[in-house]
Amino acid sequence: MAGCVALRAGLTRATGDEAMTDHPVNSSILEAIEQGCGQRGGKSPQTWSRYRAQLLTAAQQGLSHIRIAGAFGLSRGHLNSLLEEACAAVLQGGAVSEAADGVCARRWQGWCRTGDTDACDRLRRG
Repeated sequence: MAGCVALRAGLTRATGDEAMTDHPVNSSILEAIEQGCGQRGGKSPQTWSRYRAQLLTAAQQGLSHIRIAGAFGLSRGHLNSLLEEACAAVLQGGAVSEAADGVCARRWQGWCRTGDTDACDRLRRG
């Protein structure tokens, strides 16, 4: 699943990316996402990247998906789509971020099993 992943049909941002600025961001996660998809998000690619970095940071801090979804006002399905986008961006960018790799490794394992050579390569590197 290399590359940035667009929101799936029928999904919209729950509360607007810009509304989530009070959640912490791991700087290495943000950098890894920005390197992979710095131009996503139309008029505000930094907001696109920061929002997804906040979600990965919350997961990296050990919060369950249910708690993250609740804190951000998202459905679990929408959260999974956004985490997928974030992990795809990290994979595409290739930046080293132990924090992002720790959160995304399980997802990448699934992608590797379905033939994504980029995901397989990243897992072997880590």
